[in-house]
Amino acid sequence: MNMTQLHYLITAAGFGSFTKAASVHQMTVPAISQSIRQLEEELDTVIFNRTKKGIAATKEGQLVLQHAASILKSLDVMKQELSQLKEGYSEPFIISTIPGMVPQVVQATIELSKKYPSLNVQMLEGDTQSVINHVNEGYASMGLITYSAKQQRDASLEWMPLIQGKAVLIVNKNSTLSALHAISAEDLINEVFALYKDEDIERIAQHLISRHPSNRIALSTNNMEALYQMVVRGNAATIGPDFIVHSLPPEYREQLAVIPLQQYHTEAVILGRITRKKDSATRLADEFTARILELFNG
Repeated sequence: MNMTQLHYLITAAGFGSFTKAASVHQMTVPAISQSIRQLEEELDTVIFNRTKKGIAATKEGQLVLQHAASILKSLDVMKQELSQLKEGYSEPFIISTIPGMVPQVVQATIELSKKYPSLNVQMLEGDTQSVINHVNEGYASMGLITYSAKQQRDASLEWMPLIQGKAVLIVNKNSTLSALHAISAEDLINEVFALYKDEDIERIAQHLISRHPSNRIALSTNNMEALYQMVVRGNAATIGPDFIVHSLPPEYREQLAVIPLQQYHTEAVILGRITRKKDSATRLADEFTARILELFNG
């Protein structure tokens, strides 16, 4: 068995004719027929029923065709990946991510650039829905988002959970709130908030903040630097998944206190990768994903 025989086999089955298959491959009809006959003998299986009107796959032949198509597809993927390795990934690789993941994407890019000198990464920042749209429309090869374990998920996307955590209150370590083991809405009085613009975060914040009219939101942003400056220097409070805090630079982590939220202790928050189901995740996407996961766990 060889790849040429499989190509002849698929073409002949598609046209239902050795004659048309011979024309496509610029071969003689006897040569095509003989090649498929040799394959049938090797497999000890009749692949096609031959009639004056053409050929039709037998039940066993349908199984052979199914596996032949799978083998040829795998071969194409292998060739594509080999080509990418030889070219050093010179084609743009587009990653769409929520702002909280930017440092990890940048670090992974720095490290993979050493392995692939021609690596060309384009990074897009946006909220969760923007990232989903970028991937869904085929503009980005992969997306990095956070989402609730209960969130309804787009069926056209492949959702790969990477890290699971929970929503927490994040404050300056000098805040009086930092002494608490858990936070409820009743504990938040006359507090200033800086919030990440995200549907789930805003929903939780609304429940916590609205209990006392003296609480207020001073800043809503997708800029993580601005957000943590407000917490560290402006003594604001914010809400976010605990794993995002662990990924911050040490100079920020050392100045922050993380406090669980009583009302949301059972609601899981997931950091995940999304890709389109109809497009197989590329080798480069898997390498980026693996390195980002290492950065969180390391």
